[in-house]
Amino acid sequence: PTYSSGRALGAMRWDPVAAPLPPGPGLPRSSGRPLALHVPRPPVDFQGAHAVSCATVSVALAYARRQRLAGALPRQRQRRHGRGRGRSLKAEAVRQETSATARQETSAAEPKVVLLGDSVLDNFFWLETPERHLRVRLQEALEARGGDLAALKCVNLAVDETSTFDFEVRDPASHPWDVYANARQRVDFADEEDRTYKTDSDGIIRSVDNLAQLAQVQWAILSLGGNDVLLGPEVKIGLGLSMLPTLEEKRQKVAADFGVRFRRAVTAVRKAAPDANLVVVIPYHPHYEYSMLYGAPIDEAGQRIPDPLGDAARSFERQNLSDLVTPLVLEMLTVARDVGCPVIDLSKTLDPTLEEHYGTGKIGRVNSLGVPWSGVEPSDVSCGFIAELLCHAISKGSRPVVYSGVPRPEGTESWSLLIKEQPNDGWMAKSYRFGPKLPERRSQEEGDGSAKWFGIGVVVALLLNGLSFVTGGDVLFFDRAAFEAELKTTLADEATRSAPTEPSGGTSAMTTS
Repeated sequence: PTYSSGRALGAMRWDPVAAPLPPGPGLPRSSGRPLALHVPRPPVDFQGAHAVSCATVSVALAYARRQRLAGALPRQRQRRHGRGRGRSLKAEAVRQETSATARQETSAAEPKVVLLGDSVLDNFFWLETPERHLRVRLQEALEARGGDLAALKCVNLAVDETSTFDFEVRDPASHPWDVYANARQRVDFADEEDRTYKTDSDGIIRSVDNLAQLAQVQWAILSLGGNDVLLGPEVKIGLGLSMLPTLEEKRQKVAADFGVRFRRAVTAVRKAAPDANLVVVIPYHPHYEYSMLYGAPIDEAGQRIPDPLGDAARSFERQNLSDLVTPLVLEMLTVARDVGCPVIDLSKTLDPTLEEHYGTGKIGRVNSLGVPWSGVEPSDVSCGFIAELLCHAISKGSRPVVYSGVPRPEGTESWSLLIKEQPNDGWMAKSYRFGPKLPERRSQEEGDGSAKWFGIGVVVALLLNGLSFVTGGDVLFFDRAAFEAELKTTLADEATRSAPTEPSGGTSAMTTS
């Protein structure tokens, strides 16, 4: 790899990135807490996948009994769906169309950088200072570089919670964004363009069509994939089931399906802006205090609280999330390599042990919108990292390179960022692993084998059934009878494979405990 630093390209020095401002007043947000669960323990002689399957059944049944009694689980990224919200978004779209060129280009001749995708780029809602969101930070970074970069105008078409499932067409009836649209009206943005999302008269956001309407698009920045894992039930279930010893192939199936959707999104972007260069953004690893299911260990006011059940899930995710997500990221790298475009790898940039790199910058800090810290969103500090990485990639032109940052605090009020680049080639494809390097895991020989496998089964069941529970669905999102029948088949197969066999010929049979 080679290194350079932010604004002084090629120079081996550190450039400061603005530190977050003091927290503003906020309004507390309410959330429920889950009931405690008492899961039956298995017989001590269960081994391997047999124990995993039985543990999954046990927890599934426990959730089935309690799912109508327990309160909502605390998550930072709950979808705020509701009946009638599509109508308010349609009204906003009509208001936009009747306003005097509020959503039209300031100048069709201006060369543009367009942000497309999710909250990695549309991140105002979660920042300590929402008005200092990425579009503003990237515009400032481009202007600071001078020359041709200073002439670029940054335009935001990204929308929080967007995934590959609804990137091209996002309907408020199935996946509304009114909470973010309303919040934009409450932020004191310097530019009027930041107060609204671009929607059609029917209330639908068509990001690719909106891109096609812009002239002089030189760069398209695409961030997708994080919400497929965070909010996509099909993806979560597939990845969760792939933890079972007999279902590992489901992980590759999930990755292959994601690769098809991601390639389709890239193709649509290139067709809408055929003269534009593309930058692909790999999402960051969530903070270690954040669970994809249970969120952060905070109460209604955003203050830290004890959360033993959530801590168990966080520990499990910390050890396994990288392995689960890496096949999906490899699909992104493959598409970028085929296109020949640069990649920004935030999973190698943000430090999941530092609260300051996420959300409002500190657990317990609530921003002016009343939004508490989230471990799955950028912060004021890391927003600066993203802006500098994008600015650097644009300055280097379109080439198949992966950029990441090595941040370092400079005193107590600023950060510096060393930019690392590696070619996106076959060698990277073989050695790549999503997220930071983890410490060595404990030896598999340590502890009781049955307890280990049973623990894995419990956590898998908690993740899958908890997801179904908080989204209002049935256990595991499919018919329980069919699920139990499949488990019985798996148990029978495992029992057959583990049964002792008679020795034949000159071969001796040996059993181990």
